Amino acid sequence: MSVRSPGRHLDDIGFEVLRIAALAALLAVIVVPFVYVVSVSFRSPAEFFTAGIYLVPKEPTLEPWVSSFGSLAVPLKNSLLIASGTMIISLIITIPGAYVFGRKEFPGKRIGFYGIVVALMFPYIILVIPLADIWYDFQIHDTIPGMWIAYQTFVAPFAIWILRDFFEKLPTDLEEAARVYGCTQWGAFVRVILPLSAPAIAAVGFLAFLTGWNEMTGKLAVIALFFFVSSPVAAHIIARFAWRNEMIPWRRSYLKRRTFRGDDE
Repeated sequence: MSVRSPGRHLDDIGFEVLRIAALAALLAVIVVPFVYVVSVSFRSPAEFFTAGIYLVPKEPTLEPWVSSFGSLAVPLKNSLLIASGTMIISLIITIPGAYVFGRKEFPGKRIGFYGIVVALMFPYIILVIPLADIWYDFQIHDTIPGMWIAYQTFVAPFAIWILRDFFEKLPTDLEEAARVYGCTQWGAFVRVILPLSAPAIAAVGFLAFLTGWNEMTGKLAVIALFFFVSSPVAAHIIARFAWRNEMIPWRRSYLKRRTFRGDDE
């Protein structure tokens, strides 16, 4: 039976205290700003610019939420449609492609996959102008399907790269066993490979959805803003131009409360 010395026991307690303190500090750095942003969203314009930092609003109101969702309802719907379509189309394209690259042998397989990897390193912003020309030639500009197709230029290579590695590491015995029990190659893929790959497919789909939701540069560059606007573009327009044009209702409240050094001179 081993006996621990009191010094070692105190060291363990001190290490545990330091570990908990470090985790608490990290959690505070992450959570406190988020909580403060949520708190600010429930404040009235007059309370927004008052001095002092506090988490609980003195006079909570839903006015900022109502006005924001009222002005961004259509852009949010557009972003949801763009992101969902981008995710679905990317999965339809990349699941078969990644499966073939990961589990089948064919001429040019290595060169083709290296081409996909090179596409990942290509700055997609360079493709904005060519894509815009193609959109206008095929009359798919200012349309949601146009965005679905355009986003596949950089979403599909990334998704194939991730899923190919996952498919490649699955044991081949699983498919062989399914074929022995009477499954066709398609049946083995649907009944065995897809269920086992569900976590990787869900992760890739989520990343594709986020890309379609958050990406703004291409939308801002090639979409006619007055006909079709998604939420990142709308937020950029509001942030850039609304202040100047007094479209933000609390601008005048801020100007009344702002003091300059030259005012007292």
